[in-house]
Amino acid sequence: MPLFWLALAFLAGVLLAANVHLLASTWLILAGSTVIGVILLAILSRWLAGRMSMRPPAIQRVPYPFSPAFVVLLSAAAFFGGWRYQSKQPDLSDPGFIASYNLVGEKAILEGVIAAPPDVRDTYTNLRVSVDKIRLASDSTYLYRDVSGLLLVQAPPGETWRYGDRVHAEGKIEIPPEVEEFSYREYLARQGIYSRISWATVQLVHHGQGSPVLAFVYRLKERALATVYGIFPDPEASLLAGILLGIESGIPPQVQEAFKATGTSHIIAISG
Repeated sequence: MPLFWLALAFLAGVLLAANVHLLASTWLILAGSTVIGVILLAILSRWLAGRMSMRPPAIQRVPYPFSPAFVVLLSAAAFFGGWRYQSKQPDLSDPGFIASYNLVGEKAILEGVIAAPPDVRDTYTNLRVSVDKIRLASDSTYLYRDVSGLLLVQAPPGETWRYGDRVHAEGKIEIPPEVEEFSYREYLARQGIYSRISWATVQLVHHGQGSPVLAFVYRLKERALATVYGIFPDPEASLLAGILLGIESGIPPQVQEAFKATGTSHIIAISG
């Protein structure tokens, strides 16, 4: 049970850090201070017990979820959760991070590896590209710079893309837009994506540049999707694919609107 409470406090710290923007060092100092407080509290209690040689009968031992030492330890776990969240947030102004090119305002030429199965839509295909080099079209030296980070690339329809494909893409890098119904920008940020190129020109460079383990897992996912559509008709098949596999692109708009109208759209999005 103590592990349950500590894990719950850690998650609470993560949620707190997502809304209270403090430096990672501040969270770490708070966590370290509370750990020192637990140690000092334990030393003090032992010293008092030694001085008194026995516990006073009027004072009863408090169960661990509510004891002062454990409450301080829970606070330390929460602060560690805040530090963990904040330490993983990227520096968007770092020249080595792809998001630093969001406001350049000119076409960029980049290369990277598709880091997830493509999201195929009717008029475009979303590619999540792990970028490793980039240059601006205005750069007369034609030299690429090393860069890192995930980029959402909207490629024209009609091409077959797979996880692990190394691609060459051209287009203007921009900040993901805000959508009226929900924060599309925050939705992508939770997945580590802070930049996108809409209507990019994309060319294949090499196949099979990703992790063999992930490639195997994604092939199993493709087979599972084919099995679902082979057993069930639409819209049931698309709905099941969205719930079980997180593939929502096949769900008809009228079905999505029905879920929104009844307040149950979270059922579709739970795995996506």
